[in-house]
Amino acid sequence: MPVVDGLYRHAMKLTNNPDDAQDLVQDTFERGFKNFDSFRQGTNFAAWMTTIERNLYFNQYQKAKRRPRRANDGTGEYDDWDIYAASEHSSEGLKSAEDTYQDAFAPEEIMAALNKLSPERRQVFIDAAIDGKSYQQVADEQGVKIGTVMSRLNRARTQLRQELESYACERGYASGGRGSGRTGERTTSGKTGERPASRRRSRSVSPTANRKAADSGDNGSRTTTVVKDHQGKERS
Repeated sequence: MPVVDGLYRHAMKLTNNPDDAQDLVQDTFERGFKNFDSFRQGTNFAAWMTTIERNLYFNQYQKAKRRPRRANDGTGEYDDWDIYAASEHSSEGLKSAEDTYQDAFAPEEIMAALNKLSPERRQVFIDAAIDGKSYQQVADEQGVKIGTVMSRLNRARTQLRQELESYACERGYASGGRGSGRTGERTTSGKTGERPASRRRSRSVSPTANRKAADSGDNGSRTTTVVKDHQGKERS
């Protein structure tokens, strides 16, 4: 999968360690899934994920006072890396204000949104977006064409984004949807400022509308406008 390969190469430049790079990529996908509502359809998904990866590295990995080393003796005992990894999932973990904001969605909330997908879309999303399998590998495992995998993945992403956006609005995490605030300017006719056809006047102004007529009952001081009704008869 091109996105996974790009994230791994970028992680290697940051960590200079294959194991750490793999962990960083995995954490990046988990963080991206939690914050999928902030991704805007039509933008560069790879660039969005790379930004998450970079921020994740500088906010957590690089902030550690001492980068723990993995034990290679195969004894199975807890080493510095195990303790460090465990701290990332405890109250003692290194979390910045940005990390706390990005963790607004609880795991059960994310799973609720994921469970609203159809089984086919959900499995494709898990395999490709979370597990990092290639489109071809997912297609082979599910016995479908690669185009079907790409279509299901795109629709799964769109639906998840909508579900999480809706949830964020309900919980006050975000404001209303895009495009709001201006729809009230349009009338029922569909054109701004135009009256509906059914409510327009049925009479038209006569070409002689500006003709003045003397009114003998008002000393000639009052003028009237001559109009025609819908039957063509003049009246003042």
